[in-house]
Amino acid sequence: MTVRITGLSSGMDVDAMVKTLMKAEQGKKDKLVQQQTSLQWKQEAYRDVSTSLVDFRQNKMSNYNLNSILTAKKADVTGNTSAVSVTSTDSTFKGNLSVTVNALAQAAVNVYDTKTPPAASTDPALGELFGGTYVPGVNASDAIKLTVNGKDFNFTKGDTISSVISKINADKSANATVMYAGGKLSVSNNNTGDFSSVQKNATLSVDGASQTATSTIAGSDAKYTVNGLAMTSSTNNVTVNGANMQLKSVSGSGGASVISSSVDTDKIVNAIKSFITDYNAILDQVNGKLKEAVYRKYQPLTQEEEDAMSDKQVELWESKAKSGLLSNDSTLSSMISSMRSMMVTGFDDGKGNKISLQSIGITTGQWTDYGKLVIGDEKKLREAIEANPDGVAKLFTATGADPKNPTSTDSGIFSKINTTVLTALQSLSTNAGTSVYSADKNSSFIVNSSVGEQLRSIAKKITDQDAYLKRKEDQYYAQFSAMETAMNKYSSQSMAFSNYS
Repeated sequence: MTVRITGLSSGMDVDAMVKTLMKAEQGKKDKLVQQQTSLQWKQEAYRDVSTSLVDFRQNKMSNYNLNSILTAKKADVTGNTSAVSVTSTDSTFKGNLSVTVNALAQAAVNVYDTKTPPAASTDPALGELFGGTYVPGVNASDAIKLTVNGKDFNFTKGDTISSVISKINADKSANATVMYAGGKLSVSNNNTGDFSSVQKNATLSVDGASQTATSTIAGSDAKYTVNGLAMTSSTNNVTVNGANMQLKSVSGSGGASVISSSVDTDKIVNAIKSFITDYNAILDQVNGKLKEAVYRKYQPLTQEEEDAMSDKQVELWESKAKSGLLSNDSTLSSMISSMRSMMVTGFDDGKGNKISLQSIGITTGQWTDYGKLVIGDEKKLREAIEANPDGVAKLFTATGADPKNPTSTDSGIFSKINTTVLTALQSLSTNAGTSVYSADKNSSFIVNSSVGEQLRSIAKKITDQDAYLKRKEDQYYAQFSAMETAMNKYSSQSMAFSNYS
């Protein structure tokens, strides 16, 4: 360890002189730290874009790419509108359906008589309705078992009927709904239909003794005809040719219900609008980074510079220093160029049928919009959907042989976007260590990347520079110490000669 003598003989401020000498040496380390900080900021900027691209591709595009969204159908019911309603349709629903309801599906219901409860009791105890003799306050704790649809429930005679019903109705395994009113207990199955004994019956027993129902409704299937074909169902919710229908009442003299299919233009237009909004948001973010101003005079602050500034000054300085870190980035520029190309390339089904965004009223706006999509003529878009719904859907969702080529005419826009964005994500991952699959803006960086290698190299140089600075500082102090020792020796000799004379 170097012994530091600080100007005892010379009277010089050795610490200040060493600090001044070290300042020139420190500049080399400061430049390395600035390079390190700039690279870290750049890596974080890449991650910010990358996570947005992952979210766009995995969470948004995956939904738009579902064929059912852009081939949505809706149904209109005419004729007997009280007998049948349509709850939803899918892309397979076409043509007209004539539906006549002959019988609705019915759940089994049994009603049982109970003992007459005390007149003043609005919520009688179970023992007052079943189970032999019941004396309130004496045998209220006696056990009593109800069995509903084969499911055992254990109670006491003092349990109120409301608490008993709540417990049974909450138990899914009993598959029953129990009600009580006016001395009668109703047990109904939760399923309709007549395909099993569970559906056909709604049974009740007390302490193993089966109860005799005073009135019974047997479980039965729905019976209906569609376009002359007789059909049955255990429920009143049925699906025929892609149309999900609810049978609401027997047709009777009201006649048939006629269900006709049509393109759900509103739903398709809204889906396209939603896609355009998400697509434009990505373009805004990436183009913003590519065209961000670069302020080369603003480098990351050294610790000394930062200490000399206020928090607001540091914030303003760093905003300038971080600006333009991804300016003209080749990976992002290539991705945007490909996406812009695919938006002006149409779809060709190989049979002479061609369609493009421009032909359905969607344009790329002004040049200052940098490729953002605009619905310039919504009426034209709606007319195109109604006239050629399959063609519009394929323009977006077709999966061709060459989705990597943005000008491919056999692949849909969604397929080409997904491929192009994935290529960009993979490139960003290789370069900056960002994740191809994570949308977490705090996710860790992959170690083996170009930026990661650069950061490791700079970190080693900083470590080496720290060691060098330590050696250099010790050297300066050693030199001043030697000077002080020599001056002290000379001073002693001078005093000796002076005394001798």
